[in-house]
Amino acid sequence: MDSMLTTSQIARAFSPLFPGATPHVQQVFAGNINTIVHVAVDDHSYGLRVRTQEQVYRYEPNLIKEAFVLWLMRHATSGRCDAEAAHAFARLTAAQRGLVTEHSEGLPVVRYYDWSRTALPYPYCIYDWIDGVPLWECPHERLYALAGQTLARIHRVQFAAFYADFLAVGVHPVSWPERYRVALDKELTAARVHLARTLVEELHALAVPSSIATAPCLVHNDFAPGNILVRDGDIAAVIDWDNAVIDVPHLDFVKMKYWTAKNATDELAHEPALFDAFVDGYGPTGRDITESPLFRLYEVLWLLRVFNFERSKEESGLARAPGYPAAAVYERYLMARLHSSRA
Repeated sequence: MDSMLTTSQIARAFSPLFPGATPHVQQVFAGNINTIVHVAVDDHSYGLRVRTQEQVYRYEPNLIKEAFVLWLMRHATSGRCDAEAAHAFARLTAAQRGLVTEHSEGLPVVRYYDWSRTALPYPYCIYDWIDGVPLWECPHERLYALAGQTLARIHRVQFAAFYADFLAVGVHPVSWPERYRVALDKELTAARVHLARTLVEELHALAVPSSIATAPCLVHNDFAPGNILVRDGDIAAVIDWDNAVIDVPHLDFVKMKYWTAKNATDELAHEPALFDAFVDGYGPTGRDITESPLFRLYEVLWLLRVFNFERSKEESGLARAPGYPAAAVYERYLMARLHSSRA
């Protein structure tokens, strides 16, 4: 068992659902951010997802995003509901923990969430265990097309404005150029000590449009084969919503482009046929998204972000997750992206 989570801690985490029960740990998985504990309670299997690597987590530190995303998915058909979402989000934020009785297609069946840090010193949630495998273990075009369809359903949740984070929804809107430029400058500041000065200057000088016609929507922001589970030839669930944001749909295409599937050396890489199937599965606007200048801007932003993430792990002495490229790979992608833009 992960030394950071004791048997008594796991029992405390499950106590709101099963008072007095003794959870039996089946397996433990350590990810970039979370520790996942597969637990059996009364002949049922559950997942306990605990944000144990908080030092490298880059988003709202005291939220379990699934609680907010479930609300949004249930209300997606009512149109843009920023003010209504603000009230719901305020209630969730104040409560800090709670049982979940409603669920949504494509998401894990979450039973409980808690970021009060009382039962555990970390935010966590409990969900029905999903017997599935990551999409990268099933590299078939039909499944990648289904993943595209799933993403299109997520993006149906739209907003009237952009926001810096979930806590700002309906309260503090920001313009898209402001949001993008702040995010880009943040990554450039972090990358400045590691990248060549000329490359940083080129990135800083990127032309950012003063406005865009694309509506803001719910963005998973980690939509990649490792977070898309397949079972019985279908998409079972999209997991790990820690990074979810309100942004343009283009952002959710970038990871799938660069991390489409594992290559011959068991490392994530671009696979054109599978990526094309994914884009076409999304629908008629998929091609418009991936061929747009806006998509290229989000490629640059994401490549910088993941470069900085891997660099910070290296400097913290944390091991790179198996299958994920090293920071130097993203630097090469950045240079190639800028070169192709100039061509």
